[in-house]
Amino acid sequence: MRSGLSVKLLLGISIVLIATLSSAQQRTSDSELSETLAWMDNTYNPHPDVSGAYGHGRTGWYAPKNGSAHEEVFVSGSNETFTYDGCQMTLRVEDDRAAETSKKVYVSLSYSFNLGYSADMDCDHAEIAFKTRPEAPLMDIYSNAIYPELEGSDHESKSSSKANTAYFMVNDVEYANRLMKAFRHAVELCGGKPEPF
Repeated sequence: MRSGLSVKLLLGISIVLIATLSSAQQRTSDSELSETLAWMDNTYNPHPDVSGAYGHGRTGWYAPKNGSAHEEVFVSGSNETFTYDGCQMTLRVEDDRAAETSKKVYVSLSYSFNLGYSADMDCDHAEIAFKTRPEAPLMDIYSNAIYPELEGSDHESKSSSKANTAYFMVNDVEYANRLMKAFRHAVELCGGKPEPF
């Protein structure tokens, strides 16, 4: 009888040990995810009041003003930021309101998705494209277009849809490679895997 009791007791200790190890691995994973996303936030998002940093999600296009070789006009641009809550991320893209094109209409978009469903990233020309796996429409997109010159119900247009692809626009190619690695790492920590084919 004692040998049977010993086996049960050892089995019980093994289960507790496995549960403890699993819990410790989960805490490490959560901590690593938190550190990865914090680095992405600190470097990609603007923090002008903290460090004077404007982030890497600002883009802008300029053109000569009235054919002048010395003066330029800010034609169009956008500001991109993201927020996160664990594995849930929201990526926001807003037209820069100081741009010439924004005098007629400016648009803001937000993509909400779970990092565990994101994979297949590609960094090209400071643009990081990523898709859901298996390319299913698992991202919620919210669009808000404002027409400054119009009034009433024509002043603003809102819509929502689903998508399987979103992009980080990055103003520094070297940084884009680092951001892509951090984003891929966060996706893996949330259970995301690349497509098998």
